[in-house]
Amino acid sequence: MGKQSRKILSLALLAVLSMSAFVGVIGLSIGRVSPAHAALVCIPVSTSRGLFTTAAIGQTIGTIDATGCDVGDYIATSASVSGLTVHDANQYGIFVDSGGAVPMAITVSISGATVYNIGAHTGTAFTPNGVQTGIGIIFDSGASGPTATGSITSSLIYAYQKGGIVVNHNSDVSTTGNTVIGLGHVDYIAGNGIEYARDAVGTIRGNTVSGNYYTGTAGVLGNGSSCGTPTTSPCPPGRVYVAVGILLVLVDPNNIQRGQNDASDNQVHYAVITDAAID
Repeated sequence: MGKQSRKILSLALLAVLSMSAFVGVIGLSIGRVSPAHAALVCIPVSTSRGLFTTAAIGQTIGTIDATGCDVGDYIATSASVSGLTVHDANQYGIFVDSGGAVPMAITVSISGATVYNIGAHTGTAFTPNGVQTGIGIIFDSGASGPTATGSITSSLIYAYQKGGIVVNHNSDVSTTGNTVIGLGHVDYIAGNGIEYARDAVGTIRGNTVSGNYYTGTAGVLGNGSSCGTPTTSPCPPGRVYVAVGILLVLVDPNNIQRGQNDASDNQVHYAVITDAAID
């Protein structure tokens, strides 16, 4: 082979190697572009519960790392969510809202979701405390908004600060075949597994609810003042906070079909409260 031929071959090999390296870099870049990433920018949203930030809006599949954001996935239009994983939001994992900035009646189905580490964080670490926030999945229409309807099925919700599933304010939701696991025996917050509140209706059937157990002494007196804290007198019987597996608050129990739920290791497995708004 002559010098000229060897030179041409060397240049060709160099071009091939350079192209391979370029493709490798492109491949690495593409590999990083996926739904499974920490929220680089939390998006401000106006909701029926106030102003929050969210890692995603209306995402229906994939994984959302909501570290640093109030909400993992904010859904304000009709959608079908399947197999979505959401974790490490500060206040709500999946927030379905029909009473937000543009109120509208919506229908949202959630199936096969996994939601965890929802509540207070120290840096990137989930460090739950006694603040009454941290809900895995919530449907809410706001106090006077259009109805949010839908379903939550075959989903896993665990490691939430205050509540696993909440259906609130006239929402109409079927909650079936889910596994909801609280923080276990803790002395700083009374968490609830599944809660339907304020005229919500629907179905609670075939769910497994466990690990909602408050071991502390804090509570509230009839006049609304605190008791059982380090700076107040002990609570009288019946005034200490209680964690509940399935809780109905300010609803007509006849409007909620329920049965075949498996509740275990909850302080109280099932309760109906009609004289006060508690969540």
